Amino acid sequence: METQQAHSLGGTRFRASGDSPRRVPPLLWLNLVCLDAPFVAVAWLWLFARTFRIPLQVGNCVALFLTAWLIYLADRFADCTSLRPDLPRSLRQEFCLRHREIWIATILLVGGFDAYVIWRTTTLETFLIGAVVGGLALIYLVINHPLGLIWRSLPAKELAVGILFSAGTLVALLPALHSATIGFAITAIFFAALCALNCISIAHWEYGLDRAQGKVSIATRHPRIARSSGLIALVLGVASFVTATISRSAAPLLACIGVSAFLLAWLNARLVDVDRRTALADLVLLTPIVPLIAATL
Repeated sequence: METQQAHSLGGTRFRASGDSPRRVPPLLWLNLVCLDAPFVAVAWLWLFARTFRIPLQVGNCVALFLTAWLIYLADRFADCTSLRPDLPRSLRQEFCLRHREIWIATILLVGGFDAYVIWRTTTLETFLIGAVVGGLALIYLVINHPLGLIWRSLPAKELAVGILFSAGTLVALLPALHSATIGFAITAIFFAALCALNCISIAHWEYGLDRAQGKVSIATRHPRIARSSGLIALVLGVASFVTATISRSAAPLLACIGVSAFLLAWLNARLVDVDRRTALADLVLLTPIVPLIAATL
């Protein structure tokens, strides 16, 4: 017999494993199929390349998109399959479990196509740098799932994800760093901070779910830091715009980081359903789309 009882955890409602499938709002679809992160990565790669006038190959964009998608698909699948059936789940976890056969097939197809694109389009130097970042991402997946309790003694999961995501996004540009300025390094640090704040904010919103599932996050280990994510995002936004007035060459990037940080702070202050807020947390990082559209006009 299926239960219709929802679990209220920390003020947020999650569903038990036996509940009937929930209606999926259109806003959540990119997040449910793990496509939000790949679009975010490619958008920021394009803006970094354009801002610092670094040549960018289409193949590198495709490889980044597929690699980011593959990693997030694998991470979501490992996350869902590690849950006991009696535990409450988020909407994205429910969606993955309901479509696990398609999910596995997608992982295999995306992985194969990604390997082909990398082999055909990536230079040796870019491949070697990407292999290092990819290896670190693989280590993260192993630590985060089979050895997930390691975060009890090393509560830095969200920081690790933010740094890895930003580093992976910029892999294609790193071979050309000899022509970049100090502005590139500063902006890359700001971007990594934005990505980490995105993860910390989500951990804060899903504190109750993580506790119920026995998972470790910065919110379960250091709740005061997680609760301050909105304030930290405000500080990052102000710092980005102030730095933009000093480093004019990086102003477009810093402005987008600042706007995304302010939007993230706004999300932290809003009382929105946690599934929608989690999806919006990634969508507010798509601010580079504005200059991308402007550049095509």
